[in-house]
Amino acid sequence: MEAAAREHIEEIRRTKFSIGGDHNPLIEDLHQAVKNLSAELYAKDVHFLMELIQNAEDNDYLEGVDPSLEFVITSEDITNTGVPATLLIFNNEKGFSSKNIDSICSVGRSTKKGNRKHGYIGEK
Repeated sequence: MEAAAREHIEEIRRTKFSIGGDHNPLIEDLHQAVKNLSAELYAKDVHFLMELIQNAEDNDYLEGVDPSLEFVITSEDITNTGVPATLLIFNNEKGFSSKNIDSICSVGRSTKKGNRKHGYIGEK
């Protein structure tokens, strides 16, 4: 199962984002569009934290599991990008399906859209 998930992600990287594949001239336009959209959506610094909490609320959990969400700030640069700290987020959800991965790699194609009646809060 893990191999299939990795293969799915690699396929998205190659075909959708031109990572390790042919260059797509629309990539820069899409990058700028998402950058501008997210700047408007997340104008307040704290908004992205609220989105993470909403996502945890909307997640699927195994039967009998008490949902948990944990934020840890470490002074280590575990990403090797030169930042002074790293925010780690832990959640005991079931995990992403292929459909969820496709959705999170897209704009405007949330798997939560139209599901407010099922208790989903977020749908961006």
